Amino acid sequence: MLTDDELFADISRRKAQGQDFKRALGELVFRWRDASTTVIRRVQGAFMRGSPDDADEIFQDAVAKFMAKGLDQFRGVSELMPGKAASPKTFFLRIVKHCAIDRYRRQREELDPGNEIGDEGDEAETSLPEANRAVAESRARAEQSEAHGEYWTAWERLKEEHPNEAAAWDLYHHQDVDDHEAVARALGITVVNSYKRVSRAQAWLKLYIVEARQRDEA
Repeated sequence: MLTDDELFADISRRKAQGQDFKRALGELVFRWRDASTTVIRRVQGAFMRGSPDDADEIFQDAVAKFMAKGLDQFRGVSELMPGKAASPKTFFLRIVKHCAIDRYRRQREELDPGNEIGDEGDEAETSLPEANRAVAESRARAEQSEAHGEYWTAWERLKEEHPNEAAAWDLYHHQDVDDHEAVARALGITVVNSYKRVSRAQAWLKLYIVEARQRDEA
């Protein structure tokens, strides 16, 4: 069986020669279906929106964009790590991520009409359930913001104290490189070391967050 890179090269060749490439492209993106679902769930968690049923629509949207523009735009070089090779899978997952972000950003804007004004120029009356929901949402946003701040503070410490683990974590969790083989290639390490570095990074981050909370409570 062809590797992802080999199959992508065959697709690019077929497209350049005006041959049918859709079947091969379908096979390639099918390999990335599970990784795409993982990316979509992360975006759903960040926006606190969406359902499992959305994943198929977002995936199909990403495939359409990949077919329309992505095949020509992919250059095989990482945008975030100059000089490092990028895989077509990483490139596609970035498209998936942006498709999901666009979807839930639009939903949020559509569901947040702002302050409505009545016919007499007075602010629209807010019902008790709506007020309670607004308070709950505000509290949830505050808690999420606090957790978000704790994470990035811990992340800065990880980069300073354990740069190797931070580099692996950045690729795997921040840049949507959900394949340890791709992380290993990007960093010039073995797949086993990629697993170990990501695992250690997670442990350090959890420790830093716990320590920060203990200091705040002291």
